[in-house]
Amino acid sequence: MDKTLSEGIKNLAQALNLYKVKHMFVGGVAVGFYAKPRPSTNLPKGIDYDVDIWYLATTENFVSLINAIGKIRPELKMDLNKIVFDPLKTFLKFDLDNFHFDFLPELKAFDYKDFNKCYENREVAQIDKIEVSMISIDDLILNKKATGRSKDKEDIENLNKNSLKGFSR
Repeated sequence: MDKTLSEGIKNLAQALNLYKVKHMFVGGVAVGFYAKPRPSTNLPKGIDYDVDIWYLATTENFVSLINAIGKIRPELKMDLNKIVFDPLKTFLKFDLDNFHFDFLPELKAFDYKDFNKCYENREVAQIDKIEVSMISIDDLILNKKATGRSKDKEDIENLNKNSLKGFSR
């Protein structure tokens, strides 16, 4: 995995873990964990990495998420505190350096009520002794199937063909 991406994931996971945010990395980061990494496409100028995180959509966890984001992007803290939490609508997006982060309360195949079941199935990886929660490969494939985009179909093929699991390969 690209060193810059690895550092970004590690730093984000460290902040999320510090505030005990229940979350899982999903999308391209998870694909890269389980199979051959693929670069994100159609990113805005200056953004090299797109990182998707599914979080447990409860008020308590959302407050923890706001605190964790405030730790890594302090200038957002006041704006984040003004958000009225709705588990069906509270998608958070922000950029930091050359990263774009999406915090998702639900996925295409799973709504917020499915989070705990999927969380039990997750893989816990490590980058420099920092725990990184990854959606399970089976749940990732289910979500990719539900999304149905051409890149998701390619990801499924990649996941089925290349079982490589891990960040340091």
